[in-house]
Amino acid sequence: MKPLLFINKLYNKLSKTNIKLSFSQSGEDSIILFLIRSLKITQVQYFDIGTNDPRNMNNTYILYLNGFRGICVEPDPFFHKQIKKYRPGDVLIPKGVAVEQQDKATFYVMDDPLLNTFSPQEAEKLVNTHHREIRKVLSVELIAINTIFEQYFKEDHCSVLSLDVEGLDLVILQSIDFSRFKPSIICVENIEYSENLTGKKDSFINEVLLEQGYILYADTYINSIFIDSNFLKK
Repeated sequence: MKPLLFINKLYNKLSKTNIKLSFSQSGEDSIILFLIRSLKITQVQYFDIGTNDPRNMNNTYILYLNGFRGICVEPDPFFHKQIKKYRPGDVLIPKGVAVEQQDKATFYVMDDPLLNTFSPQEAEKLVNTHHREIRKVLSVELIAINTIFEQYFKEDHCSVLSLDVEGLDLVILQSIDFSRFKPSIICVENIEYSENLTGKKDSFINEVLLEQGYILYADTYINSIFIDSNFLKK
């Protein structure tokens, strides 16, 4: 058992409480883990698209601590060593996800790494509207999300897709071939950036996933968690 889980379990036993570990921005990982445990699922894989920090503000680290493994897709070289150090059992893909048929794209590294983006419109908005700063501009290799699924998607597993790519979440979701690859659980950021949590929600993300047979299971305002209705029936 991982030290963090052991300490958490021991503390709960001694204090007779039920405090849960969470590394997500708003407890999304706790909701996902609750679903997995409630449905008594033992085979889980995850696709962490836009991993960023592999532990802090991360939706899949709690799954890693519980013995599950998956794919971390992260274009920022700054986080590659951390992913390899803290999640050596995961597969690291040091690329961005292509939204068009191209091999490379410009990646904007912001003053807050959580805001890093491939979208020039998003980067411009962050600078001009929210007074953020572009620290670096990198040329990064890309890979299509369906190519990732072709290589790693396991039909006999519960697949969790965590998607956070600052401005391109909808486009990536629309590019998924759901007839071939259908993640069981999808956690996606669907609110535009704002410092006071007044950003506009992207209703189109809900529409796309509802049309694909998903139901909205939970919403933390920042992220929405969907579950495949057919997966629930199984």
